Amino acid sequence: MKKGRFVVNTIISASLLLSLLGCTSEQTNKKVEQSNPDLTTIHIIAESPEAITLFRMEEQEILEKYHIKLVYNYPQRITDRLEDYLFSTDDTYDIFVVFPAKIPLYIERNMLLPLDSYMAKNKEFDNEIIPVYRKLYMNYDNHDYGVVYDGDTRLLFYRKDLFEKYNNEYKQQFGVDLTPPETWEEYEQVAKFLTRDIDGDGKIDIYGTATLNADSKRYIWFAERFISMGGKYFDEDMHPLITSKEGIRSIEEQMALENSGATPPQSMFDWVDLNNAFLQGNIAMVVQFSDTARFSFDEHEETWNSKIPGKVGWSLVPGETPESSRGGTWIGRVLSISKDSKHPDQAWQVIEHITSFDASKDAIGSFETINDPYLNSHLTANGKGPFPSEKMNQNFLDTVKESLENPNVDLMIPGGWEYMQVLDHYLNLAMIGKITPEEALQSTAGEWEKITDKFGREEQKRFYKEWLQKLEEIKNVSKEK
Repeated sequence: MKKGRFVVNTIISASLLLSLLGCTSEQTNKKVEQSNPDLTTIHIIAESPEAITLFRMEEQEILEKYHIKLVYNYPQRITDRLEDYLFSTDDTYDIFVVFPAKIPLYIERNMLLPLDSYMAKNKEFDNEIIPVYRKLYMNYDNHDYGVVYDGDTRLLFYRKDLFEKYNNEYKQQFGVDLTPPETWEEYEQVAKFLTRDIDGDGKIDIYGTATLNADSKRYIWFAERFISMGGKYFDEDMHPLITSKEGIRSIEEQMALENSGATPPQSMFDWVDLNNAFLQGNIAMVVQFSDTARFSFDEHEETWNSKIPGKVGWSLVPGETPESSRGGTWIGRVLSISKDSKHPDQAWQVIEHITSFDASKDAIGSFETINDPYLNSHLTANGKGPFPSEKMNQNFLDTVKESLENPNVDLMIPGGWEYMQVLDHYLNLAMIGKITPEEALQSTAGEWEKITDKFGREEQKRFYKEWLQKLEEIKNVSKEK
């Protein structure tokens, strides 16, 4: 994963995206291509170069085995605004790399081919997919529209060395050992305690924590707090419930944490910048996506250049009660086939190959990929991987598994991404002091009512009920195990 390719808070217009897209791969073995004039070309479009790294790792085998040439299209910088381009262009692609929460946006525009018949032919693979991804991120309105490609589990990462170093001091002050926080109250207490001016120059050297707080992603920290407190997005008639005490408290507590000095001032960290701050040793703990675990061992300057190898531990995301959803999965990626593809069968061959265990087992341990575990077989250590030992690798995978057994997840209903982006906008206004937490949630609720009416309240009630039922099914499966 090349850090130089990322930009914080980049808003890319459709016209700029158009100028950035159209980059083609340089992978093709010319001898094989020349000897196979009937090669099928499959065009893939993604939101970043990193999202197609695994394709590049497998392209030669795909070329030789299936006689398929891959051509990639992507902006040179990671963006959440790829759809601004896709929804306005007449260009045709075969495979979309999609954030699952955005699948409804594509379905509204009749852009995706249902994959039900393809999935039915490979029951062994179907049964291998971790339930939360199979039931919620691949399936929408009783059809499969994508195959999971990137799991994106959320975990708490913390500096083991700092927790050990300051344990006695913490115990003297609070009467308990300094351990990974299990509640949001403990999280805030530990963050404030570990914020340190180590060299005595009057400047903070290590902040207690930092938050994924850039545009389009800040809704995640709110949802993680809100849902773990027992909050619900809607009542049974699809009227918003986020103006509840749980909603207000979620914002107020995050604001208090940031105003306490325990986080870097005025930080608007996107995923890559939050990783960089933590891996450079400037942050004591963060809630991040699970690939941070392996990146913490990456000391290569051209990728993550971690300064803290062997010093990072991981645990579940804090919650409110022992029964709280703690962590789960947000964002992620699935591979979908365009309804306009002239080669859907060949596109499926590529998807089936790239998401298989054999192709993905090394990718989930690579420093250069963005792929996180999504198959049950991924949860059994394949040797030591990127970790110092197989035991540590398995400990990490066990934590991922536990996080996914009682998960928080993205809202997969019509307008789901729109609901969250409205919330994201008003959260930002509250966090910078333009409006109060109450005003932020009241404004969000008003906009949510309009979105619900736009899609039809009765239909939204059905989709939301089904989404909640699927979530309960996943939790029940985990309990049965």
